Amino acid sequence: MRVAVLGAGQMGTAFGAPLLERSHEVCFWGPEWLDGQRLGAIASGEAHPDLGVRLSASPVETTTNLDEAVEDADICVLAVSSEGIRWVVEEVAAKVLESVPVVVLTKGFAEREGEVLPIGAWVQEVLGKERPVVGVGGPVKASELIHKLPTQTVFASESPGHAEKLRDAFGTSYYLPEVTDDLIGTSICAALKNCYAIAVNLLAGEVESANLRSLAFGVALREMSLFATVAGGQPETVAGAAGAGDLYVTCLTGRNGDFGRLLGEGHPPEKAREIMDGATVEGIGTLPPALMLARSLGIREKLPLLQYLDEVLSVGGTENVRLPLERIVAG
Repeated sequence: MRVAVLGAGQMGTAFGAPLLERSHEVCFWGPEWLDGQRLGAIASGEAHPDLGVRLSASPVETTTNLDEAVEDADICVLAVSSEGIRWVVEEVAAKVLESVPVVVLTKGFAEREGEVLPIGAWVQEVLGKERPVVGVGGPVKASELIHKLPTQTVFASESPGHAEKLRDAFGTSYYLPEVTDDLIGTSICAALKNCYAIAVNLLAGEVESANLRSLAFGVALREMSLFATVAGGQPETVAGAAGAGDLYVTCLTGRNGDFGRLLGEGHPPEKAREIMDGATVEGIGTLPPALMLARSLGIREKLPLLQYLDEVLSVGGTENVRLPLERIVAG
């Protein structure tokens, strides 16, 4: 099959590993100003600038022309940032046959007609219910996937048959997709895990305690489960790889977890970003729309950990915000 991967960042590139292993014809696309260097490395078989390793010893097709990327594609993979997702989805809707499945690696929230939706569900709404859309979640570290280390992931679609076909087409001995019909729940977990990884490590960093870290992790799962189920998702999604698994690995390693640890050590948000060399922290941008959706669902006041994170970011650090342990424990 011919697979168009739209976005040549870390996750989109790493997703190419199982695709190439299964002998699919893969074409990576990205805008020249953003992905030019990455595409050049992929095309020449050199190390990816962000991952530091080669995707393949052989050249792989790349282009900066979206029409060329999606021409005759059997599958489209959305791996662009949440900021660029709207334009790319509109282009896919106009240029790609309705029967072509769309796989969503992008995480976060987007607005449609005044309503905030997790991006996987938002893509389904924009492209229409007839379009096969599969949201991807779970504990997938790009740096491990590209090295072909064992990776569990979740393929979610409102029509499980679409997810099953892609599982059969993409699965390998190390890339291990499971299938669910809970697109809403999987998409919410994929977005919220970045916010909650910041919050868990923030809380644990303020008072170095394994007990407090465990408490924060449990509270995060409780709040994610409430959020997902009220939005129409399934509680078992949060308890599995898409929720608990993804949150665990994000707390252990990654930009959001690192940012939370620095906040917990007392650094203001701006200083924490400076220490991280200005790296993107997805949970910061995800938090405002998450709280907007929580308010519309009537559950914002029932998410004390998420609200605490918002307070810390709003006042510029932990110095003037009391650690609300009693409120967090009570839920």
